[in-house]
Amino acid sequence: MAVATEPNNLEEQIQGDEDVSAPCALVLNEDSLKLKAKPKRTALFDFSNTEAIKDKVRAAKKNKKKAYNVHNAYHSEGLFQFIAKHTKFENTTLGVIVINALWISVDTDGNTADTMFQAKWYFNVMDSLFFIYFVLEVVIRFCAFKRKIDCLKDNWFKFDLILVILYAFDPFTLSIIAKVQGGSGLNLPTAILRLFRLARLSRLVRMLRSLPELMIMVKGMVTATSSVIYSLGLLMIITYVFAIAVRNLLPTKTEEECMLEYEDDCIENQFFPDVPQSMHNLIIFASFCDDLQPFMWSIKTQMPPILVLAWIYVALASLTVMNMLIGVLCEVISAVALEENESVMVDQVHEKFGAIVEKLDENNDGTISWDEFKAMLELPEALMALESVNVNPESMVDMAEDVFFEDGEPVAVPMEDFMGMVLDLRGGQQATVENIMGLGKRFSQKFMTVQSRIVNLENTVSTMSQRSDQIDFKLGQILDALKADVSVSSIP
Repeated sequence: MAVATEPNNLEEQIQGDEDVSAPCALVLNEDSLKLKAKPKRTALFDFSNTEAIKDKVRAAKKNKKKAYNVHNAYHSEGLFQFIAKHTKFENTTLGVIVINALWISVDTDGNTADTMFQAKWYFNVMDSLFFIYFVLEVVIRFCAFKRKIDCLKDNWFKFDLILVILYAFDPFTLSIIAKVQGGSGLNLPTAILRLFRLARLSRLVRMLRSLPELMIMVKGMVTATSSVIYSLGLLMIITYVFAIAVRNLLPTKTEEECMLEYEDDCIENQFFPDVPQSMHNLIIFASFCDDLQPFMWSIKTQMPPILVLAWIYVALASLTVMNMLIGVLCEVISAVALEENESVMVDQVHEKFGAIVEKLDENNDGTISWDEFKAMLELPEALMALESVNVNPESMVDMAEDVFFEDGEPVAVPMEDFMGMVLDLRGGQQATVENIMGLGKRFSQKFMTVQSRIVNLENTVSTMSQRSDQIDFKLGQILDALKADVSVSSIP
């Protein structure tokens, strides 16, 4: 027994020594880490991480409050709410907005009158028709509100109301004031007042709600702002260096000598008189390649060494930086489109399965049990919802057996976890290292559970074996005692 315990004591001693030295090692590692320069984190190309985009969208959905919908503030019945909620009313309004935007160009070119009373009749008719429709639209939406004060909480209603007020001010109010004063017009800068009509074009912003592709483009522009700024900054640095190099390579000639030798085509006066203008001309001619051929031929004729620098600049600025900027913009648009599609898919899954789960959740605990899940798959609308988000119901059943059971016992799954499972089971999803590691972790947990059960079974068998040995020993003792009694009683 002493020999058997020595290795254990030795291992405990070694382990104790390691525990004692562990804090020292930890301190040493921290000191060594402090000596290393930490790389500066940047969010310049974070848009390329597709998995981070998906996690961001799902996390935002969990923390997101209920989306605002102005229809919830409308009456539940009535003529005005019916018109305001109807899609044909919204589409008609968008059509009128587009026609009004096109008519503004016609009015700008053809209507030169100061007031409506001096303008041609068809300009007045069109302005009146547009104004009447926009006023009717605002009135219908106002009457549709259940509580009229809620109209001040709707930003789109306030936006359209302000535009209608501006429309009433110009040209109608200004024309009436001019007529009252004698019809000679107002002593105001009418050109500046006519610029207020450009505010009507801001109604086109409402098209972003109906055309998600435009919203993706706008979000892509905003997301790519930092990347564009860095790319243009790199372009300016390259241009500045080459502008100084070109200025140093130019021969020192007076303006008269340069004009006598090359007349009006002297590149020093035409393209490189100083560093700022050299940068400007390099960007225009060599970066944007606007009229590049005369620019390069003039340099070749007068200063061949500068031609080498010009070609190097074209390779760096136009072919490298500008094309790199195009690639960055394409990546940004792709990432924003992926985020929008993921957001739409998440909203679709929550919208379709939320109502089904609420209907099947008998105890209203916000979780889904195995029985509720089986009842869900029996509903035709649930199967149609799964197919609409590209989820195979059979694969979902196989996956659900692993999710809804732990150690052979059924467990309830929270609503968010169930929605995440539906999103992860969509066809076309790409497996990542994180997914593989998560799968391996689940297998490890299963194996550890099986191993612990095997160990418990071995211990149980060992205990039963010991007890059986004790029983055999006691039975042997009893048999020996009985034999001894029989032998004693058989003696005469």
